[in-house]
Amino acid sequence: MHIETSIEPSGAVTLAIAGTFNCAGVADFERALDAARRLEQPLFLDLSRITLIDRPTLRYLVDVLRRDVRLVICPPFVEQWIARAEGDEPDE
Repeated sequence: MHIETSIEPSGAVTLAIAGTFNCAGVADFERALDAARRLEQPLFLDLSRITLIDRPTLRYLVDVLRRDVRLVICPPFVEQWIARAEGDEPDE
């Protein structure tokens, strides 16, 4: 997995993940996300180069997307995985 952080001229921060995102990569993603949050700008997530997400990491990602991160670029197959994972979540 590779994480790339970019900051737009508007100040918005985009985290782009490439490769396989699994439990082993969550700590690296969390560090990148924490650094991006410290900038106090809108946060976006680009999954255009993701190839695979394991189920526990997908649930983690759904939780992140429910908070303060917006998904901007995502392949249709990953969108389907996210939609299914959201449907599997019990209502709080």
